[in-house]
Amino acid sequence: MADFRKWFYVLAVIALALGLCVPASAQGGTSAVNCTNAGAATPTVRAEGLTELVGDIVFTCTGGPATPANTVVPQVNISIILSVNITSKLTGHGFNEALLIIDEPNQAAPGVNSNRPILNCGGAGAPDTSPESGPGVCSIVSDGNPATTYNGVQNKNGTGAPCNAFGCGSPNVFQGRQGSPFNTGLLNNISFLGVPFDPPGTGAARTLRFTNIRGNANQDAIASTFIQVPITAQVSITGSQGFGINVPLQGQNVAFVQHGLLTTVPQNRLDFVQCNTENGALATGSNFAPGAGPCGGPGGGGCNGGPNANGFGFFSNTPIVRFAETFASSWKVRNVAEILENGTFIGGNSYEYNGGLSNANELNQNVPGVNYNTEDGFVYGTGLQNPTPGSTPPSPGGNPPQGFGTGATGAINGGFTFNNAFNSTGFATVGQATQGTRLFLSFANVPQGSAVFVPPVIYLYRQNQTPRPVPTTLTIGVNTGVAVLVNTDSAGDTAYNPNFNGGNLVAVSNNLAVYEVLFEDPSALEQVDVPVVVAWVTNLSANPPLGLPVPNQIATVSGGFAPFYSSPAAQNPQTSASFPIPRFVPTGAPLNLFDINKCACDLLFPYVTSAGGFDTGIAIANTSLDPGANFGFFGNPQQGIVQFFYFGVGANNAAQPASQTSGVVPSGGVLTYVLSSGGGAITSSGSTISNGPNGSSLDNRAAGFTGYIIAQAGFQWCHAFAFISGLGEGPLNAGISEGYLGLILDPGGLVRTGQASENLVH
Repeated sequence: MADFRKWFYVLAVIALALGLCVPASAQGGTSAVNCTNAGAATPTVRAEGLTELVGDIVFTCTGGPATPANTVVPQVNISIILSVNITSKLTGHGFNEALLIIDEPNQAAPGVNSNRPILNCGGAGAPDTSPESGPGVCSIVSDGNPATTYNGVQNKNGTGAPCNAFGCGSPNVFQGRQGSPFNTGLLNNISFLGVPFDPPGTGAARTLRFTNIRGNANQDAIASTFIQVPITAQVSITGSQGFGINVPLQGQNVAFVQHGLLTTVPQNRLDFVQCNTENGALATGSNFAPGAGPCGGPGGGGCNGGPNANGFGFFSNTPIVRFAETFASSWKVRNVAEILENGTFIGGNSYEYNGGLSNANELNQNVPGVNYNTEDGFVYGTGLQNPTPGSTPPSPGGNPPQGFGTGATGAINGGFTFNNAFNSTGFATVGQATQGTRLFLSFANVPQGSAVFVPPVIYLYRQNQTPRPVPTTLTIGVNTGVAVLVNTDSAGDTAYNPNFNGGNLVAVSNNLAVYEVLFEDPSALEQVDVPVVVAWVTNLSANPPLGLPVPNQIATVSGGFAPFYSSPAAQNPQTSASFPIPRFVPTGAPLNLFDINKCACDLLFPYVTSAGGFDTGIAIANTSLDPGANFGFFGNPQQGIVQFFYFGVGANNAAQPASQTSGVVPSGGVLTYVLSSGGGAITSSGSTISNGPNGSSLDNRAAGFTGYIIAQAGFQWCHAFAFISGLGEGPLNAGISEGYLGLILDPGGLVRTGQASENLVH
C-alpha cells in the first residue's frame, strides 16, 4: 500500500507536468522544449547502503523559443522522484548536496565546454540574494545566444558593469533541496526551484545533468546475494512554457541494487585447549609484528611457525575472517587523491597498487560525467581534509587525471566560489563523503581471560587467486589494494585515525575492529583476509572451578560495512544531517570463530573402599610430557588439577562425601592419594611438590567411603592405577590386596605418535 501511495503521488506530479506541456499551436507558433534521456551510466549499488550514489540523470533538451537579448531568462521548477528515499547529505536550510549542472562546464577535453568554468548559484559573481526567492535562486540575463547562456563567466549582466546584485552572473550549477514545494516532508523527492532555463531553440541542444543524488538502497528487500533490483527516477519540469520529458511511465533506471559484501570464516579454530597457554607473550603485553608472529617470545606456546600449503605462514593455524566483494565496485576509496597517492598509472584506465598507505587531502572531482570510483561524488570546494577552497586540482595528468576520461582540462577549476549565502545552503561540502569504504568485525562471546588481536594493515587480492597471498605481506602486482585498521566509535564512525601500532598486532577493544579501504581495483572482484590471533595465559586456579580462560564457550564474529546504524533517524533524510556518509545497516549473522576446550582426562575407578579393614590408594600420572617430535612423539606439555567425585556410601552409612580438588599436577608429574587419610603427594622428576598439609591438597573426607570414583584431570593425557589392600598394610604384609588400571572414559582422538603399534587398553 505504501508503494502505491508513493507512486500515486508520482503519477500526480507527472500529470501536472504533462498538463503544463501546452501544444505548439497554443504558444503562438513556438514549439515546446523536448528533453530525452542521454543515456548516463547506471551503477550497481550496495543493498546494505543507506546513502548510495545513484547514477547521474542526464537529459538533452531541444526546441523552444530562445530568450531575447537583455531579457531575464525564464525560470522553471524541477522535481526528481526516486523509488526509494533520497538520502543526499543535508547541507543547511532545507538544501542538500544534489546538484543540477547545465551544459557540462569543465568537461573532459576534447569537448566544446572543456574550457568553460564552473560557477555555482550563490557564488561570487552569481549572488542568490533575491529578497523574493531567498538563497539558492539566481537570475540570468540573456545575451541572445543560447549557446553561451551558461558559460560560467562572472560579471555578466548585459552591460559589463561589476556584478554585485541579483540578476548578475551566468551560473551553471544549482543546488537541490529536500522535498517538493508542495510537501517539504516528502522523503523521495528533490526540488530545484527557480532555475533559469534558456530554451536552446532550433538546431541546438541543452544538457541537464543531475548529480550527487544518494538513495536508501536498503529500502528494497534483496532476497539473494546475486539478485539485482532497480532504483528508478521520475523527472518533471514546470514553467511558463511546455516541456516534454521522455521517461518511461515506471521511471528510468538510475541504479541496480545488489548485496555488496560476503563475510565468511574460511578457517576457524574449535580445538584450542584451556591448559595450553596460547601466545602468552602477546597476552601479557609484548608486541609482535604480524610477519614474525607472536611465537618467538617466552610463554608463546601453541604456535605454528613456518608456511604451509594454505599460504598463510604464521597464520596457518589462526582463525581467518574473509571479506569478499559481490560486485567489482562494491569497495571504494574516499577520494581520487588516494588513488593517485597509493597507485601507479599503468595505462588505459588502470592503476596498480604501489604500497602506499596515504589518506590524502581531498582533490577536486569536478568534471561532469567522470566516474572517479570513490565514495565522494561531484566535489569542488573546501573539502573536509583540504582547507583551501578550490586550490588543488588532481595531479598528475590534469583534471581529470589519467585514466579518468578521454582527456584532461588541465588547470581549469574556476567557479564554486562563495559569498555569504553559502553559509545558508552549505554549498562548500556538496558531494563529500566522510570516509572510504569501511569493513567491520564484531566479536561476541570471547571467553573471559582471553583476548583477540588483528593486524593493523591487510592487503586485498583477487578472488580465486591461487596461491592466496599472505594477508599481511605486500607483493606489488599481486595485491590489488590495502585496508588499514582505524580507531572508531561503537558504530564504526569518526574521522580517519589509523592504528598502525608500529606494525605490531593490535588488541581488539570493545569487541569491534574496523578497517578502511585506501586503495582497491574497481575492475576486479576482490577479497581480503583478516587473521584473528587468539592469546591467553592459562590460570587454572583462577575463577574456580572453571579456571581461565573460561572453557567451552564458542566465540563468534559478524562482519559488514561501517559505519552502521539501525536507528530510524539514520535512514530519514530529514534527521540524518549529523550522520556520516556513506553509512549502512548492520548486517551479517554471527559465525563461529574459535572455542577454548576444557583440558580434561576423565577416569573411572569402578570400586574403591576405605572401610571394613581395607583402604584404597590411587596414583594418577600426567603423561603429557613426552620425548618430543624429534623422537616421533607429538604430545603437548600440560598441567592441571584433578577433581574427585564420589558415588556410594560414606562412613556409618552417611551420604557420599562432596567432591574435592587436588593441587596442580605438572607435566610429567604423578599424583598419589590415600582415601583414609588424604595423604599422598605430587611428584615431578623425582621431587615432591608441596601443595598443602597433605602434599596433594586432598583431605580425608573419603575415610569410611565405599563406592566408585570419577576423577577429572585438567590435562588431556593421563593414566591411573588403584590398589586396594588391608588398612595400614604394605606390599610385604600378608593379606588380601588387588590392583587395577583406571578406566579412561573419553573417546579416542589424541594421537601421541604417528607409528603403528600396540593399542592402549584398560
